[in-house]
Amino acid sequence: MKNKIILFCLLSTVLLGVMNSFFFNLALVPIAKDLNISISFSSWFILGYSIMVTVGSIIYSKLAESIQLKKLYLFALVIFVLFSILGFFMDHFYLLVLSRMAQGVGGAAFISLTMVAIIDVLDRALLPIGLAFISFAMALGSGLGPLLSGIILSITDWHMLFLFMSCAIIFIPILYFTFPENKVENKTPFDWLGTFYLLLCILFLLCALNINFLFIVFCSLFSLVFIRHINTVSYPIIDKKIFNNTIFVRITSLSFLLFFLLGANVFLLSYIFSYTFNPIQSGILFFISALIGGFASIGIGKNMTNKNVKKFYRIGLYIFFIGYLISIFNSKIGIVYILTSVCCFIAFSVVQVALNNLLDLELKESKKISIGVYNLCNFIGMSIGVALFSKLVIIFNINICFIFLLATVITKGFMSNNINTAKGN
Repeated sequence: MKNKIILFCLLSTVLLGVMNSFFFNLALVPIAKDLNISISFSSWFILGYSIMVTVGSIIYSKLAESIQLKKLYLFALVIFVLFSILGFFMDHFYLLVLSRMAQGVGGAAFISLTMVAIIDVLDRALLPIGLAFISFAMALGSGLGPLLSGIILSITDWHMLFLFMSCAIIFIPILYFTFPENKVENKTPFDWLGTFYLLLCILFLLCALNINFLFIVFCSLFSLVFIRHINTVSYPIIDKKIFNNTIFVRITSLSFLLFFLLGANVFLLSYIFSYTFNPIQSGILFFISALIGGFASIGIGKNMTNKNVKKFYRIGLYIFFIGYLISIFNSKIGIVYILTSVCCFIAFSVVQVALNNLLDLELKESKKISIGVYNLCNFIGMSIGVALFSKLVIIFNINICFIFLLATVITKGFMSNNINTAKGN
């Protein structure tokens, strides 16, 4: 019972963290008006959070090797709640962005440390349902975030978006008294310089995707510096040995493409729905699609075994294929795009549950940092999906964009052929 309570709290924070990633998308225009700034400046409310969540996924996973998981999670929750409350009272642009980045510092722990806890700390009997519920929380959060933010903005102003997230405070005392102590590995020096290089890589990558593509030059430069760094220091932030595991690299690449599809789906369908429905109606459609996908992940998770995991993975790809195919031949009929939305969320949930299970089967050592790299690639994939299709939708019509997504699904199918579910390397 105790483990189930812990699992419920951890998955609830995953839900809040994912919701928070989408929470301020609808608020950019009112924020820009209230603070008398441009839309590009207000986009830092999203960009700042994304940067900290992306880099933080690695940092928390690395720290989990030498610090109790309970301490890390409570620290993350306190930071998340504190700056959610402070952000509510702020009216200065830079302090508000700082509050959003601090929210990201806390929120970065939610997915990575929950995966670590489920795979490495909690009762193994909860593993299948735990991994399934991670997918449920992520699918539901991506649909519930825009809906709730739209409702809140229609009732009150955008400051309430900060305060709403402070509801995570209820999980602090529960986890303090219930979260178990776990064995930690020998303490090693933390690679702060490598973390700084990685932060700059992610910062310039996201700036290239969202502001000006010329930032990719700085991203490439610091990527080379970072690669040289992890090859020369004794205790790098990311141990290069994990990349010798070719199956882990393949699973991570497949997950990267999956989150690339998620980012592209949310952007494209939001773009399409904006011409047919009002923001509340669009949010309800996303929420219903995400809810159906979430329940699909639970059903799949209960029935998934080591033997049938690839079968479910292929089923997820087939659902993606059907959803994109009907959109390619669609003549702007709203109900068809709604069906595409439902198919995409179901497919995302099924494929993610399968990949999370494949990851657990493969990881024998360096679990924590491997999970960190896995989640880092997921966040980057989603950011690239949103940024790339925000440009493609201007150049091509919607049908062509769905052809690109269909090609990505076919690529995922070919890449998964050589994954062995029975053993690792």
